[in-house]
Amino acid sequence: MAKRVTVYDIARKLDISPSTVSRVLNNSSLISDERTRQIRQAAEEMGYRRRAIKKQVSRAILNIHLFLPRAGNTLIHFFYNLSELIDSIQEGFGSVRLNITTRINDGNMEFLSFKKTGHIDGCIFAFTTPGEELSNALNEREIPVVLLNRQSPDHSFVCYDTGDAMRSLANLVYEKKGKDIRPCYIAFSSLKKLSLERFAGVEKAFASHAVPFGKENLYFVDDLQAISTTAIPWIEQNRFNTVFAFNDFFALSLLQSFTARNIRVPEEISLTGFDNSPLLKMIERKISTMNLSIPELGVKAGEWLNTAIIDKDNSPMQEILPVQYVEGETI
Repeated sequence: MAKRVTVYDIARKLDISPSTVSRVLNNSSLISDERTRQIRQAAEEMGYRRRAIKKQVSRAILNIHLFLPRAGNTLIHFFYNLSELIDSIQEGFGSVRLNITTRINDGNMEFLSFKKTGHIDGCIFAFTTPGEELSNALNEREIPVVLLNRQSPDHSFVCYDTGDAMRSLANLVYEKKGKDIRPCYIAFSSLKKLSLERFAGVEKAFASHAVPFGKENLYFVDDLQAISTTAIPWIEQNRFNTVFAFNDFFALSLLQSFTARNIRVPEEISLTGFDNSPLLKMIERKISTMNLSIPELGVKAGEWLNTAIIDKDNSPMQEILPVQYVEGETI
C-alpha cells in the first residue's frame, strides 16, 4: 500500500510548520490567502486525503495512555517537546477525540485497577519500553501497544536507526576533513546503551576509511559540568580535531567551552550534535546535527493505534525511519 500523506509531509515540502498546514486543512481563517492557496495546492498534488474514521458506537472519546521514561537526570528530556508529541499523536488519530493520560514508566501497575482509568484503549511508550509484567498485563487485556524510538520483537514500534544515522554523519564529516581527521566521541553515562549504539555507528564509518577509532576515542560524562572540567582537557591532551557529541545539548556545552578557551569551531576543531533538539532554536550559532522528528513518530503511532482500535486491525507495525542531516556551521 502507498504511504498515506500527512500534514508533516506537506509541511516539509513547503518548509513551513505542521501546525500551519493543519489549520489550513481544517478551514482556519487565520492563515493568509496566499499561504492557504499554496498549502491546498500542495495537498492536492501530493494526494493528501483525510482518513475515513469508523467511530466506536459505545464511546466517543478514546483513552490513550502515554508512558514516558523515568529519569532523574533532566538532560534526558531536552531533545523533545512534550506538547508537540501530544499534538502529533492527535494528528495521527485525525478527527477521533482522545483523552491522553501521561504516565511515568516506573513499573507501577495500580492504574490498571482504577475505575476511572481502568479502561484503556491503547498505550504509547515513548523512548521507553514496558517491563515484562506490564507487557503481559496489557497483552491479556488485548490493549494495543506501540513503542516510539525503541525496538522490540514483541511490540509494534516506529523508530530511528541512530547508529546508522551516526555512521552517515561520520562519513559526511570525513568527506570534509579527509585523512587528517582525529575524531572522538563524547557519550552520556546515564544512557550508556544508546550512547554505545551511536558510538558503534561512528566506529563503523571510520573503519571503512581506515581511520583509527576505538574505545580510546570514547569518553563518558555524567553531567554538563564534566564536559568543561574533564572532557575538554581529555580532548586537548589527545589532540582530537573532531568531536561527535551524544546529543545537541552536549554539543552546545562543548561549543561554549571551546569558545571560552579561544578554540575556533570549525577552523581548529569540528563539532556535531544529534537529535535536532528544540534547544537549538534558542541560539544564533547553527550546530551541525541529525534530525530525529519526534512529531513524525507521534503521527505514525497515532495512525497505527487508530487502525488497531477503530478498525480492529492489529497488524504489527515495525518501521525504521531515515534520519536527515541538518547542515550547520560547526564542521
